[in-house]
Amino acid sequence: MEKNKLSDLIYTKVSQKMDLTPLAEFEDLETIVTPDGRTVGTFRAYTAAKVKKFSIAQFSIAPGMDYINAVIKPTPQYNISRFACNYMKMPDKIQFDVDLYPAVDIAVRQDFIDKYYEQLTDIYLKGKNADYFDWKLSDRSYVRAGTSPYFFMSAADVQYQDTIHSLIITYLDVALQMFDEEEEVSPEEARHIEYRLDYINRILLEREPERAMVEKAFGKQLTERLGMAMT
Repeated sequence: MEKNKLSDLIYTKVSQKMDLTPLAEFEDLETIVTPDGRTVGTFRAYTAAKVKKFSIAQFSIAPGMDYINAVIKPTPQYNISRFACNYMKMPDKIQFDVDLYPAVDIAVRQDFIDKYYEQLTDIYLKGKNADYFDWKLSDRSYVRAGTSPYFFMSAADVQYQDTIHSLIITYLDVALQMFDEEEEVSPEEARHIEYRLDYINRILLEREPERAMVEKAFGKQLTERLGMAMT
């Protein structure tokens, strides 16, 4: 697939802020090859201070359907939200979602909302009300249970690609601020964070409906390997 501008933007932003070390665990996915021998994309994963895994996957699910997944997964010793975005580019449309998935129940952490999430209010409301976006809530309860109030999912015409990139990078900037400023939590809170993240990851792997489409294109074994790598 053609290298995508968004993946370059995300990698550049993160690498300027963090001292990244490649994760050898995922070397087999650096070039994604289907069971029938087609090279369809790439996967890169890194670790850094406070980061359990930073990964970028980009691959073609089908002709004209190029997909990007980018995730920064913090270590559970910090109350840092997980940045994640999914981005599907088609010939005339882009479907995407982005969020800072909370590590804790932020309903009882107004100070945390005020410090970080409030910075997203303007761009979130502008995008939500824009006629060039088709903003909507996820219809999947298990997704809504783990998102922040600023979860953004939409489709848009390809001509608004740069606007989409700007929105995603704004979320990324807030995530990187969290990595800069958050201090280590207590061992008890770290255990709660780890349990919450593990549970959400397990539900996503079990229930994600797009899995069937990817499995049809890539086969079960490669789909399972990618699923584990991207969460």
